[in-house]
Amino acid sequence: MNIYRYAVMLLTLGVIAIAGCARGDAPGRAARSELRLMTINVWSGLDYRGTLSMGEYEAEEVREKRFHALVAEIRRLDPDVIGINEANMLPDYAEKLARETGFDCLYHVGVSGIRVWRAGLPWNLREGDAILAKKDLSLAFVGREQLSGGGFVWNNLSFHTEDATQALLGKIRVNGEDVYIAATHWHYSAFDDARSRELLARLKREGKYPDRATGEALSQLAADARWRRDEAERMYSFLEEHVPSGCKLFVMGDLNATADLPEVRRFLSGGFTDTFAAVSKGPGYTWDAVNNSNIRKYYLDAPRRAFDSLYDELNSANDGRSVRIDFILAGRAVSRGAIAGSFLCCTGYYDGVQPSDHFGVFSVIRMK
Repeated sequence: MNIYRYAVMLLTLGVIAIAGCARGDAPGRAARSELRLMTINVWSGLDYRGTLSMGEYEAEEVREKRFHALVAEIRRLDPDVIGINEANMLPDYAEKLARETGFDCLYHVGVSGIRVWRAGLPWNLREGDAILAKKDLSLAFVGREQLSGGGFVWNNLSFHTEDATQALLGKIRVNGEDVYIAATHWHYSAFDDARSRELLARLKREGKYPDRATGEALSQLAADARWRRDEAERMYSFLEEHVPSGCKLFVMGDLNATADLPEVRRFLSGGFTDTFAAVSKGPGYTWDAVNNSNIRKYYLDAPRRAFDSLYDELNSANDGRSVRIDFILAGRAVSRGAIAGSFLCCTGYYDGVQPSDHFGVFSVIRMK
């Protein structure tokens, strides 16, 4: 009888252990009290001008120094999950970053022109987004949605001739529950706001361009704003479809829009929380034209080039505005009280360089 009872006890414990593993709970793993999230546009270093190849702002050795600056910052801050934008060239960049930091990674090409695997035009453009997570979080791919750009962009094959954007969705396991992570990078253009329109009016008064140029610029300004609004709507619908109700979700990335613009408000009005604004004071500029040396050196202090159009000059002027355009947004299942802290990261110098032309956002979320 004692042997029988002992066997039953062992069998019961075995079933419990198997059930826990099926839920994703590693036996003996301590519960995680917080989740440390980081998002950063790592900057491709390209000027996005050219057909055979894109122009490059910096020498290869400088780009390598920036990469190692990013690795040093990741090691210093010890995030659990990282959202990456402008990773170029893929898959090499994402795989190298994961290898250097000891993370798992997901990636997807977002913009690459006309390409079959590594051959294509522009030859130096195979850029996209990535999600990195610590190995104990069991990072898994959920889905990917092309948000704009026409044509198609796959990892090994692409055909498109204009800017393309995407949403990359993965999930991790934290304390036995699925937590969803989305990385995205929306279309870049000047903001359709009062400041942009005032600049267009001033340039018109100066007589630098024919009268019709102002109307063309205003039309393009409105069209680009619609472009991002459409991206936001499509991404919102994609997440509604792929993330189960009640699951925690974090959207991370360079939205190329400020929190007061309609494309970001689409998420905020839908129940998402801007983690930085929820707990931090100050503007939190992630595009900082004063304190980011890469912006000053390569965009503002560089010799002025000839502009192709009035709208081209408006976009260039937009580079001189300090704004917060990179976000970590927490979905409806994450309470505002769970946001323990948020701050800018990747702001310092390593070996004389800053990691990117963007500053990143780091947020800490309570998970108990």
